[in-house]
Amino acid sequence: MKGGKAHQTCPFHNRTSVLTGLVITNDPVSDSLFVKGCFELQERCLQNPLENLELTYGYLLEEDMKCLSQYPSLGYLKHLNLSYVLLFRISLEPLGALLEKIAASLKTLILEGCQIHYSQLSAILPGLSRCSQLTTFYFGRNCMSIDALKDLLRHTSGLSKLSLETYPAPEESLNSLVRVNWEIFTPLRAELMCTLREVRQPKRIFIGPTPCPSCGSSPSEELELHLCC
Repeated sequence: MKGGKAHQTCPFHNRTSVLTGLVITNDPVSDSLFVKGCFELQERCLQNPLENLELTYGYLLEEDMKCLSQYPSLGYLKHLNLSYVLLFRISLEPLGALLEKIAASLKTLILEGCQIHYSQLSAILPGLSRCSQLTTFYFGRNCMSIDALKDLLRHTSGLSKLSLETYPAPEESLNSLVRVNWEIFTPLRAELMCTLREVRQPKRIFIGPTPCPSCGSSPSEELELHLCC
């Protein structure tokens, strides 16, 4: 770990119980990084099966991601949160391998704000498509083209339990300030919804900025469908 404090939570119920969750959160106001050896510090925690893993705000080196995909203790994860861990600099093949490994148990996947580029997407799609128990998928604030988003949505055809999902606005709808041009975005969002409805019927879905500037709704609200779609 470099450049700041890491706040780590290991919630044991008692001295002999099994650890079920691990949280590593970087200070969002610092330039702290995840560096090689970060997970070695957690070796004792990662010896037992985990249901919840949260790594937020920072960077992961490729070695760290490979390390994650190889831990036997992560084979039964139910909740994986990598929000705002910047992944655009590394190969996502280890993340794809991890998703395949935990496909039978994973219920929540949060990749919000990871700045994943559409050129990296193919590495995680096979694993994602097998996550049949997934109920929540956050993928907003990543760098996706309209074609990449369509491909992603098609790969969710077998995820019938999804009840909440978020996706970014396609890059074709962003202006020079990386803000949504609504005249361009609105028909592109309609295209994406059409693509999705060809393979399954969504429940709660948000495409583009959240909360929605049109209706003010956000993914945490109980909505049958984001009506602005």
